[in-house]
Amino acid sequence: FPEPFLRNDPKFAKRWRRKHLDTVLKEDIIDLEKVRDIKSIEILVDLLRERIGASVSYSSLSRDIQVSSHTIKNWLQILENLYVIFPVRPYHKNIARSLLKESKYFFYDTGTILEDKGARLENAVACSLLAELHYHEDTTGDRAGLYYLRDKDKREVDFLTMINGKPVHLIEVKLSDEKFSKSLTHFKKFFPEVSCIQLVHNFTRAKSTREIRLLPTHDFLEKINFDTILEDR
Repeated sequence: FPEPFLRNDPKFAKRWRRKHLDTVLKEDIIDLEKVRDIKSIEILVDLLRERIGASVSYSSLSRDIQVSSHTIKNWLQILENLYVIFPVRPYHKNIARSLLKESKYFFYDTGTILEDKGARLENAVACSLLAELHYHEDTTGDRAGLYYLRDKDKREVDFLTMINGKPVHLIEVKLSDEKFSKSLTHFKKFFPEVSCIQLVHNFTRAKSTREIRLLPTHDFLEKINFDTILEDR
């Protein structure tokens, strides 16, 4: 958000974020939705912060907060509608089946994730990819989507970008691990035409194999442009 960014003051940023979230939870939700259990929604937000990058189980959240799974789904939808969080769903050719599986949830404001640097990095990448996909949709009329991949053997890739139903990127995000992801190599077999990328924050040097490119996170996100990518295909 521009206010904490432009002030460049950590204490101001913390105060601003707390006030911003309080406004959303204690004013906007009450004004727009028939919700009164604000304390439990605050707990839900805290639990989601702890589970960035992990698939979220409605039943697990319902046990933690002592409300029904239906209520959890409703609250998550409210938080989506108010642009607090957004889901990244598991990819499946049958869209209806993907909606039934567990989604990951990320925050629009990456600054709300303070402790876990790896989670904050993955959240930042999710936000950047989503913004670029939305921009592509708005300017071209194409349909774009952001997903993640996971199979029954729990092999997982953080992000799959898609344009008009066709996969474009497989992306794995690492804070400092520069060993090539075995999951990327595995899923590349099923998406041979897709660009396979491992993004690393604490980056030393570019590397690549026949299947995977290892790149610095900031460099990739600065230069990503789906219009150019699709033209090059």
